[in-house]
Amino acid sequence: MRKFLLLAVIAAGAYFYWRLKQSLFLFELVVEDGRITRSRGRIPPRLLADMADVVERVGVARARIRCVVRRGRPALLFDGEIGDGTGQMLRNVVGQFSTSEIRGSRRRQR
Repeated sequence: MRKFLLLAVIAAGAYFYWRLKQSLFLFELVVEDGRITRSRGRIPPRLLADMADVVERVGVARARIRCVVRRGRPALLFDGEIGDGTGQMLRNVVGQFSTSEIRGSRRRQR
C-alpha cells in the first residue's frame, strides 16, 4: 500500500510540474536560413511579422526562440546562432506586448 501511495504522489507531482511548465509557455519559433520556418503556440500576427523582420535583416542561420512568462512578463530564451545584439532587438520587439496580449491571440501552428 505504501508503494502505491508513493507512486501516486510522484505521479501527481510530475503532472503538476508539467502543467506549470505548460502554463508558462507562450510560443516557440524555429529559424532556418534567415527565415522563421515553424511556429508553435500563441503569437500575435504583428509580433510574428516584427520578429521575422529582425531575423531576416540580421540573417540568423539557425535558432530556436522560446517565449515564456517570467515574473508576469514575456521573456525570450534562445538556442542557436543568435548574438547579443540580435537577442536584444528581439527582446525589444517582444517588450512591446504584454503577456495577456500574447495569450489572447489566436493559436498559430505552421
